[in-house]
Amino acid sequence: MGASSFSSLKKKKIRMSQQINTNVTPSFSSQEKSESNMYEGRSYHNTDSIYWLPNDNEELDRLIGQHFALKSLFGGNFNTKVLDYMSMEDRTTKVLDCGCGPGTWIMDVATEYPNIQLTGIDISDVFPTSIRPPNVNFCLGNLLERLPFEDNTFDFIHVRLFIAALRKEEWPLALEELFRVLKPGGILISTECSQIGPGRDFINEFAILIAKFMESRGQEPEIAAMLPDLLVSKGYELIDSVKQVINLGANDSLSREFLYDVINLTRNAKPFIAPHLNLTTDQEYNDMVNKLTIECQKEPQAQWSFTSTVARKPL
Repeated sequence: MGASSFSSLKKKKIRMSQQINTNVTPSFSSQEKSESNMYEGRSYHNTDSIYWLPNDNEELDRLIGQHFALKSLFGGNFNTKVLDYMSMEDRTTKVLDCGCGPGTWIMDVATEYPNIQLTGIDISDVFPTSIRPPNVNFCLGNLLERLPFEDNTFDFIHVRLFIAALRKEEWPLALEELFRVLKPGGILISTECSQIGPGRDFINEFAILIAKFMESRGQEPEIAAMLPDLLVSKGYELIDSVKQVINLGANDSLSREFLYDVINLTRNAKPFIAPHLNLTTDQEYNDMVNKLTIECQKEPQAQWSFTSTVARKPL
């Protein structure tokens, strides 16, 4: 998808961002509301999750932009090989977006395929409640505490960027739970990112420090490369795995959007990352982020990759 197509996606991003109002009172399938903790004026998940990014409006705006960047990178909301195994026009088709966040992916898909039934679930109530397609429902839930669905419920499950949300030992448990609620013959798509790099020395050192930060929290920084084998070990049939690489220093609009994503992701994770990098003041951290921005664009320019893996629950 070219720069002109991405420009049209950015316009849609702005419209969708205007639709999402997290200040309205949500109506949940669950009667409970999620709670948040405040760190340095930012709102973060108050759950047992290891997730280290905020859940406030600034972060939601980043996620919306990230969605449309990923859609452009992969040429659509999902790998079209899904359509070889199921119909996205059938009114009985049920889709789950696990870890839906602000609901951008699910609302985009719901608009494209108005006949199917879609459910978004997340540990935080940051999804839209005032304006959303009629074929979409949202609820609170935690993948690691058993999802509130019967066995064999969904034809298609979408999960994306759980790299920051799961500990290494939680990945097999999460895949087992998704396997449980997926129908026989149903499809799972999981999209995960790598660490940034290779690039200049600063970029490579930064990537190593972030990997060590994640490992100190029990997380797996290389989960994107490990997922195909992990899915097979949990009983899934591997259908496809596509890796896309972004050059963060390129001047096209899509590369600039991913650079924006890297920089704002780093800014938003400051309360967790700064202590690990021994950066004790706001100025020190801001200087690091500014240097990261510059170094990503110098030769050799830094890269960032995403891998989308498609798997199937056997019949």
